Amino acid sequence: MSLDNLSHRAYLCTTDSSEAFQDAAHLVGVLNGANLGVWSWNPYAGSVLWSEGTQKLFGFSAEHEIPAGTEYPQLVASEDRQRVRERFRMALTENACFTIRHRILWPDGSQRWLELHGQRQRNEADQPVLVGVVRDINEEIQQAQELQNSQERLSLALDSVELGTWDWHIPSDTLYASARASELQGVIEGPYHGPFKDFFACILPEDRHAMRETYRDLLAGHRRDYQAVYQAQLHDGTVRHLESTAKLYRDDQGAPLRMAGIVMDITERVLREQQAAASEAKFATLFQGSPDAISLSRIRDGVFLEVNPSFTRTFGWPASEIVGLDAPQIGFWQDDEQRQVLYRQLARDQHLENVEAQFRTRDGAHVTCVVSSRFIRIERRRCIITTFRDITTRQQAEAALRNSETKFAKAFHSSPDAITISELKTGRFIEVNEGFHRLTGYRQDEVIGRTAAELAVWPGEQRQQILDLLERDGRVCNWEMLAQDRYGVLKHIEVSVEIIELNNTKCILLTARDISQLKAAHAQIHHLAYHDPLTNLPNRTLLMDRLVQQIALYKRHNLRGALLFLDLDHFKHINDSLGHPVGDAVLKMVTARLEASTRLEDTVARLGGDEFVILLTGLSGKRTEITRHVREVAEKLRKLLAEPMVCEGNRLQVTPSIGIALIPDHGDTPADLLKRADIALYRAKDAGRNAIQLFQSTMQEVASTRLQLESELRLALLNEEFELFLQPQVDARSDTIIGAEALLRWQHPQHGLRSPAHFIDVLEDSGLIIEVGDWVIGEVCRMTASLLASGLVQADSFSLCINISPRQFRQNDFVERILAALEESALPVRMIKLEITEGIVIENLDDTIAKMHHLRTHGVSFAMDDFGTGYSSLTYLKRLPVDLLKIDQSFVRDALEDGNDAEIIRAIVSMAKSLGLEVIAEGVEQKGQLDLLQLQDCHLYQGYLFSHPLPFAQFCELLRMQSEAQK
Repeated sequence: MSLDNLSHRAYLCTTDSSEAFQDAAHLVGVLNGANLGVWSWNPYAGSVLWSEGTQKLFGFSAEHEIPAGTEYPQLVASEDRQRVRERFRMALTENACFTIRHRILWPDGSQRWLELHGQRQRNEADQPVLVGVVRDINEEIQQAQELQNSQERLSLALDSVELGTWDWHIPSDTLYASARASELQGVIEGPYHGPFKDFFACILPEDRHAMRETYRDLLAGHRRDYQAVYQAQLHDGTVRHLESTAKLYRDDQGAPLRMAGIVMDITERVLREQQAAASEAKFATLFQGSPDAISLSRIRDGVFLEVNPSFTRTFGWPASEIVGLDAPQIGFWQDDEQRQVLYRQLARDQHLENVEAQFRTRDGAHVTCVVSSRFIRIERRRCIITTFRDITTRQQAEAALRNSETKFAKAFHSSPDAITISELKTGRFIEVNEGFHRLTGYRQDEVIGRTAAELAVWPGEQRQQILDLLERDGRVCNWEMLAQDRYGVLKHIEVSVEIIELNNTKCILLTARDISQLKAAHAQIHHLAYHDPLTNLPNRTLLMDRLVQQIALYKRHNLRGALLFLDLDHFKHINDSLGHPVGDAVLKMVTARLEASTRLEDTVARLGGDEFVILLTGLSGKRTEITRHVREVAEKLRKLLAEPMVCEGNRLQVTPSIGIALIPDHGDTPADLLKRADIALYRAKDAGRNAIQLFQSTMQEVASTRLQLESELRLALLNEEFELFLQPQVDARSDTIIGAEALLRWQHPQHGLRSPAHFIDVLEDSGLIIEVGDWVIGEVCRMTASLLASGLVQADSFSLCINISPRQFRQNDFVERILAALEESALPVRMIKLEITEGIVIENLDDTIAKMHHLRTHGVSFAMDDFGTGYSSLTYLKRLPVDLLKIDQSFVRDALEDGNDAEIIRAIVSMAKSLGLEVIAEGVEQKGQLDLLQLQDCHLYQGYLFSHPLPFAQFCELLRMQSEAQK
C-alpha cells in the first residue's frame, strides 16, 4: 500500500503508552527520560503509535495530546513535508535502517529540528511495520549553523584585511597555504599544498637567513611567537614586502610538530616609510616655516625634542630653553588632568584633530589653542608632533558676542579674520567686519542686505553644504572652502560656523581665515617630495617612478632607453676649500647645462650630493646604433660640464665621470639599472675619472668579488683571523731595539697569510677600519703590557707604534677610544705612539690639532708617517704636536744611487733637529743605506736589514736574545 493512499486513512493516536508498549514499558520509560521518543507505524492497519517522549518532542503533553487522526506529515514543516513522504515510501520497500532530519511545527507556531531513526520490520501477521526513535537535534543544528557562520565571518575578516594563512607540518615538511598566502608569495594561483622550501623559494637570501635565525630562536625558547618581515621576489621581478606571524606547536615529547600563522602584504607601508625618510628635509622646511606653533616630543617620556619659531612666538620659550624638558617641568599646561585625558585619547585614536586645550606662556599668560597631534617616526624613534593654533582671540570674540553688544562689536570688527553674520533662512548679510573687506574687497555698505549668492563670494553650492553640515552637526569647525573676491580671484579659506540668534532671528556666524599661502605651502611640500630642493630636479623617488613607467612602455613597444649615472670628480674639494655656497652654485650651473643639453622627453634627476642621473627615452634601432648614440650624448655632456665656469669670482673646472646602463639590456627593474650604471661609474672613476664607461657583465663580477672580499673581512673580524706582526725599530749606535711598529696581517682560511695591500682599501671604503682599528689599538696595548710585565722592555726606553687611518681619526670619539683602551690595559701612556699621515692632517687641520693636543696632555706621542711624500708637511709641521718624523722608504731605497734622495734625507734630518724632533728611517735593507743615514746623523731605523716583521712570540724571542747578548 502506498504512502499516498495511506495518508487518506485515519491515524490511530493513543495516549495509553502502557497499552501501546506493554512488552517494552521499562525501555520506553528509559527513552522518555533520555528525551527520546518511540514511534511505530502499521501502514496496513493505518495506525501510528506515539510514546509520551515523542509527544513532548512534538510540543504536546499528557494534558494536550496530539489530536486524534493527525497524520505524521502534518506535524512536519511544509518545506520538508514532501521529502519526508518520499523517504517513508522508500522505507516500506527497503530492509535497511533509515534516518530523516526534518523541521516540525510546534503548536505555538515555532519550528524545531528532529531526527527520525527507523527500520522496516514485520509483525505477527507478516505485515511491514516501521518502528524507530525520534530525538531533538535543534541544538545541534543551531551549533552547526553558528560554527558555519563563525567560519564565514573568519574567512570574511581575513579577506577584508587581505591576510593569508599557512600551516606547516614540520615532520613531513609539508605546508598548506590559503589562496591569499599563495598570491602574496607569488607561488601559484589558488591554495598551495606542497614542500615548505618551495613555498618560500622566492624570498631574498638575506631575509631567508634572518628567518632561519628567528626560527632557531623560537625553537631554543628565546621567543614565544614567530614574527618575520621579509622580501619576496615575484616572477615578474618585482619585490613585495611581507610580514609573517605564527605560533609553534609541539608534540607530547616537546618536539616541534607544526606551525600555523598568517602573512600580510606590508609593501605599501614599507614604501611609505621609505618615502617619509626621503622627505625628512622637506618636513624640516615645513616645520620651521609653518605659521602655526609646532612641537616635536618623545613619546616615551614627553620630553621636547624640537619646537619651531612660531612656537617661540606663541608661547615665549626658545628652543634652547625647552628642548630636553617635558611639559610638566615648565608648567606648559594649565590643567594637567586635561593633558592626561588628551594623551589617552591620542593613544586610543592615534591622532587628535582640532581639540581645544589651555596652556601657559613663558610669562605666565593663559593661551587657548586648537591642538592636532600625530604619531610620527623620527630616526627610528616614535615621537609626537603637535600643532597649536592660537584661538584665544577668536574665543574672546565669541565670548564678547554672547556677553554684550559692545564687546561683541569690538571683537567683531578688530578680528584679523573675516567674520560675517547672515540670516539662516534668506542668506542676507546682516553684518561683516573689516576682515571680510580684506578677504573679498567688498566694503560693509556694499554687502549689508545682499546675499552671498548675489555677490558670488562662496561659489557653487558651498553655502548649501554649510547648511547641511549645520543641520547634521550643529556647527562647522575649520572647514575648507573657496572664496571669490570682487575681482573674481579665488582664495582658499578655512571657516568655522555657528548658529546664533539675534532679535529672535536665527543667523549664521561665520569666521573665515585666508589659508591660500598654507595651501600653496602644502603644494610646495608635495612638489618637494618628488624634487630636489636645491636644483628643482626630479629626485630619486620621481626617477624610480618614471623608470617603472618607461620599462613597461619599452616592453610593450620594443623600444630602448639608457641611464647615465654622472658624478662630479673631486667635488668635495670645492665644498672643503670654497664652502658649500660655492658648491651649491656649481651644482645649479651643472643642472642648467644638463637641462639645456637634453630633450624635453628625457629626465635629468639629482640623487643627492654631486650625483646626477639622465634618463634617455624612446631610443629605437639596433643595439650598436643605440650604444653609439648614447656614447655620443655622454661625451657631449662630459665636454660640456668640463668647460670652465665662474662662481663667486672663482674660476672652476669640474669634470664628470659617467656610467651607462642600457634599458632593458642591463636590467628590467629600476634598482638593477641604477646599480649597474653605478658600477660602470665606479669603473670610470677607477680609469682616472673624467671618463665614460658602459656597463659590462665583467664589471658586475669585479663588484661581486669586492663585495665577497668585504664579506670575508667581516667574518675575519668575527672569527679572529687578524693578527699583528711587529717590526723592530733599532738604534744603530747601540744596535738596541727601542720600539716596534704594529703591522696588520690576515690569516685567510684558504689563501694563507695576506698583507694589508690586499685588503686595506676595502676596510677603509666599507668602514670596517673603525672596528678593526679598535681591535688593533686594544691588541697593541695588550702586547705592550705583556712585554712590560715579562721584563723584556722598559717603560722609559720602548714604545709601540700604531698606524691610524684617516677614517678612524675622523671619528668624533677617537680620543675617548684611545684613552679608554689605555686605561683598560693600565699601560704607561708614553709607551704608545700613534702614527698619522699627511692625509689626516690636511683633511681638517683644526680638528687634527685639537685631538692631538688632547691626547698629548695625557702623555700619548705622535709620529708623522711617510714624511716627505706630500706637499704640505713643512707648512703644517710647526703647528702639529709631533714627536717623531718617519723618512719614507722611497727616499731610503734609492739614496745610494740618487743624490736627490740623499739630499732630501739630509734636509729632513736637519729640519727635525731644528724643531727638536726625533727622526727614524723606514725600509732600510742594505748596510750601505744605514751607513749613509748615520752620516746624516739619523741613527734610528727599521727594515729588513735588521728584521722582517715578526709574530708576537718570535718578537719576544728576539728581545730575549738581545737581553742575553747584552749581559
